[in-house]
Order: sequence, then C-alpha cells, then structure tokens
Amino acid sequence: MSEKIDDFKMVHVSNVYSRNSEGQLVTQVNVKSQADMAVYGEVWATLTFLQNFETPDADSGEVSFAGEGFHPDGTKTIGFQEGTWKKVGQHAVELEMSGKDSREGDLRTVSKISLETLIWEGSVYRL
Repeated sequence: MSEKIDDFKMVHVSNVYSRNSEGQLVTQVNVKSQADMAVYGEVWATLTFLQNFETPDADSGEVSFAGEGFHPDGTKTIGFQEGTWKKVGQHAVELEMSGKDSREGDLRTVSKISLETLIWEGSVYRL
C-alpha cells in the first residue's frame, strides 16, 4: 500500500435487497460517516455485496462501493471502488477494494464491517 490519506468510521443507515440477472442476491448497504472525514467531509455511500443463491454461507465474495463526500467548502467528491470481502467472524467481514475518486485519484481501501455494531471502519490509501 501507499500513503494513508484518511481513516473512516461509518454507520449503517439501511439495506436494500434485489436479485440480478445471474440469480444472485444483491445486498446494498447504505452508510454515512459518523463524523466528517479529514479528506472528504461528510460521506454518504453504498456498499453492494453479491451472494450466490446456492451458497448463502460463503466465506468470501464480491463487493463494490459508490459514494460521495460533501466538503465543508461546498464542493463534492465522487468515488467508486471494487473488490472482495471475506468472513472474519460470525457476523463480520473484511473488505479490500480499489478504485478512484474525483479528488484523490487512484485509491485502495482496507476495512471491516460488523453486523454486531453496524459499523464500517477502515483506512483509505492513495496508490
């Protein structure tokens, strides 16, 4: 990894469920930052998890991120990332994603989300 640009802690807002054309469960987890991030300000985002119908207890899978940050000066940042998740406990997963945003460019995020606490937290790195 390269330079760490920020740490984050986001809280659960809601979930949305649907089925895609491959018959997978699409789980969209909507989150918002618990406090303003140093680099992005207030952040609202959606994590999208894909799960196969035949293996609901899988230990890993695909995840993506789409979100936007609202800076105190009135400007905005839009970001997209894709990657993988893996189980690290009964109801917790670690996520590793990479992508880019309109402010910092190429990024990598390493994080964890827990059903017990409804918190998603981790770090963002500039590549």
